[in-house]
Amino acid sequence: MKIKHLLISATLVTFGILGINATKKGEPKDSVDKRKFTVTMTEVKEGAPPKKGVEDEIEFKASKGVFSQLMFDKHEFTWIKYEVTKDSTFVDEDETENHYSEVEASATDKNDQTIIMKFIVENYDISGEIKITKKDKLKKKYDFTGKEKAKKK
Repeated sequence: MKIKHLLISATLVTFGILGINATKKGEPKDSVDKRKFTVTMTEVKEGAPPKKGVEDEIEFKASKGVFSQLMFDKHEFTWIKYEVTKDSTFVDEDETENHYSEVEASATDKNDQTIIMKFIVENYDISGEIKITKKDKLKKKYDFTGKEKAKKK
């Protein structure tokens, strides 16, 4: 009888711990998960005036990574795993609560090109830079700013 009660107690404790750590299906796993941003991507060249910006869409999914349509079209980078390096909430001078996140992602492709992406997300705004290097030499650099796309209901 003692073993039966011990087994039932251990099972309940295990399921309780698993239940606490489980997230509901459909809920974001981090501050940028399941978010899409429309951005203006500008190629930056040293010593040259900035070119006209190009519209792009950046999408985050915790299970896949981050995806930029422009980086796929121009450089063949697909989903890249990302890491949220800073995630905080602060109150500004107007007593408004704001959410601030810093996100980084990097990957190397089969041609030995490395992409390094840095994002700053503040509420519904995003900005950052993307660098593409080969053998530690900068090939391309992009700056971008944009806003979160409105979600369809």
